[in-house]
Amino acid sequence: MIGFLGKKISMSYLYDSFGNYNPVTILSIYDCYVFDLISINNFYFAIISYYSNNFYCFNKSKFFLKQFFISYFDYSNFNLFEKISLNIFYINQKINVSGISIGKGFSGVIKRYNFNSGYASHGNSKAHNKPGSIGMCQDPGRVYPGKKMAGHLGSKKTFIKNLKILYIDFNYNIFYIKGSVPGFINSNIIIYPSK
Repeated sequence: MIGFLGKKISMSYLYDSFGNYNPVTILSIYDCYVFDLISINNFYFAIISYYSNNFYCFNKSKFFLKQFFISYFDYSNFNLFEKISLNIFYINQKINVSGISIGKGFSGVIKRYNFNSGYASHGNSKAHNKPGSIGMCQDPGRVYPGKKMAGHLGSKKTFIKNLKILYIDFNYNIFYIKGSVPGFINSNIIIYPSK
């Protein structure tokens, strides 16, 4: 299913016809083009969309490449170097958004994995926010790999499903998505229609 490339602008709010308050994330969708069509097998084809401020300027610093898998029947709808229309999206449609989450640096287990803190009294000596026991008995006598411990939090690929489009501005290629979207301001995101 074809998707689009864009960036996160900011967050705001919208009121619906019933006066309900809806927090929204504003996304700017890039001008996406069909950069290449690749035959994967007899049933599917891969389409690579690409963005640049100037389509004929092949400066690699401006490229944002992504490969999408489409069905055999949709292959005839795309032509090489053709701009992809945003008409496949509509208001109240469910979409999936992928992006890089905000990096939060080195974090403890309470913030990173939602551990409970220790007791505040009754003999607790400087162990209020520590993870507790991590070791084993004499056999195997080691800490297993993948143990939940303090470390780097965020700055990884995140995928959020079933977000709703509340408003679309086709003149400026701007989407208003209900709820939060992974990433910091001006970070690149990828939008897919939900199945």
